[in-house]
Amino acid sequence: MKKLTACSTLLFSTVLAAQPLTIELAKNDFVQGRLIQLADQNLSLSIIFPDQSQRVLLKNVFGQQSFMFKAEQAGQAVFSVKNDQQTASPETYQLHIDQHLPESQQVVPPARLENAMLAELVETLAEKPDQSAQVLENFWQKVKAQGTPLIEPIDEKQSRVTFLWRGAERNVRIWGGVTTDHDFMQRLGGTDIWYRTYTVPNDTLVDYRLAPDVPALPADPMAQRRAILATVQADPLNKSPYFDGVGNDKSNTDKYNYSSILKLPQAPDQAYLIPDPNVAKGQLSELVFESEKLGNKRRLFIYKPAGFKPEQAYPVLYLFDGVDYLHKVPTPTILDNMIAQGLIPPLVTVLIENPSQEARRTELPANPAFAEVLVQELVPFAEKSANFTAFERIIGGSSFGGLASAYTVLNYPQVFNKALILSGSFWWKPKETVSENSHYIAHQFAVKPKMPLCFFMSAGFYESGKSNILETSRHLKDVLLAKGYPVTYQEASTAHGYLAWQGLISEGLKALLGEGICQSRQ
Repeated sequence: MKKLTACSTLLFSTVLAAQPLTIELAKNDFVQGRLIQLADQNLSLSIIFPDQSQRVLLKNVFGQQSFMFKAEQAGQAVFSVKNDQQTASPETYQLHIDQHLPESQQVVPPARLENAMLAELVETLAEKPDQSAQVLENFWQKVKAQGTPLIEPIDEKQSRVTFLWRGAERNVRIWGGVTTDHDFMQRLGGTDIWYRTYTVPNDTLVDYRLAPDVPALPADPMAQRRAILATVQADPLNKSPYFDGVGNDKSNTDKYNYSSILKLPQAPDQAYLIPDPNVAKGQLSELVFESEKLGNKRRLFIYKPAGFKPEQAYPVLYLFDGVDYLHKVPTPTILDNMIAQGLIPPLVTVLIENPSQEARRTELPANPAFAEVLVQELVPFAEKSANFTAFERIIGGSSFGGLASAYTVLNYPQVFNKALILSGSFWWKPKETVSENSHYIAHQFAVKPKMPLCFFMSAGFYESGKSNILETSRHLKDVLLAKGYPVTYQEASTAHGYLAWQGLISEGLKALLGEGICQSRQ
């Protein structure tokens, strides 16, 4: 009788050949193996435990299949190999035990510290346990001088980035940055230091915040995720703050109302955000547009370039989420600088306010009533009231605004001939949409005849996952190209937000108004 006892090392290609095939088990042993067919017969494999209970491990083995099980009891167990309910002949198969681990060896190895500074800290703490407080303080002072997150170049394409926090008692989570899942950070042993390491592309540009000791609520998962907002704040050791408002700085806000930037060497350039005292400034005015059909009113902020002449026709950009593109993104400054440098021609820009967040959620996602009002009422009102003439119009926006831009040019190409789309929410579809048309906007472009339109589109590497913005943007881009539309598409390691969009808006304007594919392929 062939016996095999639990051992402390992996057993590769240990073959059970004698009959009956037995194995000595301790409770909770882990066993992994293979059954190999040697003759032209279908095989099955079971194991009979000491109490005579039986477990089927494999069925219909033809060739080779692997199995695994955990022992629920101690004692001698017997393998049973059968062919059509009959005990199989030993010459027709081989039974290999590749791994047999007792419970004492079923230990998850400790997480490997990828960051060199953290690995060195752990070694120093082990060498000097009686000086741990001073060792930790020395480490933290070194981190403070260097700034966070810690960045370690790997090669020309990637770097290793480690986020750090000190002092939390229960947990720390990352809001934004290179993750869309609000990842938990890990505690470093028994210290008060928390960390999380990622390998990221060298063109990464994201903002992030950290949330220490997030409250655990008796609530649904969505409410629990939102509880992160109760503690989320800027990284105190990060030296590149990002303020969610033009003109903000640390003197007029607090740590809960700004973010921290992670910018790697190949990140997209954002060259036009700073006012230049030597550049002529455009003029900004304000109108109020009221729509009886929509039952609301909103402000329109009109930018006219320096030297504007009422008798001259201009390219005109209509931009959704207008308040954000005035107060979060310095759009007038971007336009001033780009026009002064000759990168784009002088243009008029209309920044369109959302009456409310509810109105935004209703109007921008491919709403035919809103699109009709936009084209038939808002555009004529703006151009007449502000006294300017358009020789071409661009419709632009981000997120739902990008979706609305695509929908608008699709349905009103005689009014808007270009679209500037930043991180469009192309995951959206009407509730009644059948599954084969789930890429709603892409499907609409696919089935309609090609029109004289031109597109700029962008999406971020960190917009993948639940929103599918990256994947659905790629799909729409491919559909547009297949239809023969001129498309400039940019993809970088950015996330969903105005930090990325404040740079990409200038790239979009250069693509749509410069000497590019819009002029050469229409």
